[in-house]
Formats: sequence, C-alpha cells, structure tokens
Amino acid sequence: MADEPTIIQPVTPTEVPTSRAEERITDLSEKVKLTSQERDAEKTRNEELTRERDFYAGFSDVVATNPAAKDHKEDILAKVKSGYSVEDATYAVLGKAGKLGNPVSQPTMPAGGSATTITPQSGEKPVAEMTQDERRAQLSKDLIWS
Repeated sequence: MADEPTIIQPVTPTEVPTSRAEERITDLSEKVKLTSQERDAEKTRNEELTRERDFYAGFSDVVATNPAAKDHKEDILAKVKSGYSVEDATYAVLGKAGKLGNPVSQPTMPAGGSATTITPQSGEKPVAEMTQDERRAQLSKDLIWS
C-alpha cells in the first residue's frame, strides 16, 4: 500500500446558510441599483425632451434669418439633441452644406471722411452725378454705337 498512489478527493465546500439579514441586504442593494438606473434613464429622457422642446421653440426664429434651415430640419434637430444650441446647430449644418447665405457688403469709408459712401453696383452713374468729362465720354460712346 505504500506504493499505491493516494487518491485525493476534492473537498466540497459546505454551503453556509445565509441569514435573513444578508438576504435582505442583497435584495436592497439590487433595488438601489435598479432605482438609480431608472433615475438616470429618466433624467436622460427629460434632457432629450427639453432639448427637443427648445429646438421647436427657437427654430422659427432661425428660419426667419436663414430660410435654408427648413430644408435641413432633421440634421439641425440631431445636432441640438447632441448638445448644440439651435443657432450653433443651424450654422454648423448650413455651413457644411454651403447654404449660409450671401455675405452683406460693407460700405466703404472714404479716406479722411466720416460718412460712408456706398458705391453703386451698376456701372453707370446718373447724369447729375457725372463730371463734365464723364458726360462727354458717355455721349461719344453713345454716338459711336448708334
């Protein structure tokens, strides 16, 4: 028997009976986890609803200044839901789409003066504003073409 290998049997742990207090603590900790998860989900949902409400409240003002925004309403709403303000989301979406509008031309300031002078966009001045040389050039041009 000295030469025979000894077989070691695994020791099974004896089950320790849990007390009612430990069961109660386990149940309460699970309830606390569930309650905090539900609270966090409700808070997230409320934040999303608040952002959506703010979007619909401010979108009409944005459309008044940027008419192209109504074509990109869903994209702007998605940006607002991700945390942008309505104006920032509009500028981000319309800027990416290249539809922010035409820049307003700034009036030119003459040197030494304080009054703004807006240059006419058409190439011709009214006759009353032309100098003698400009009127003569205009008349000679008209005579050549006729």
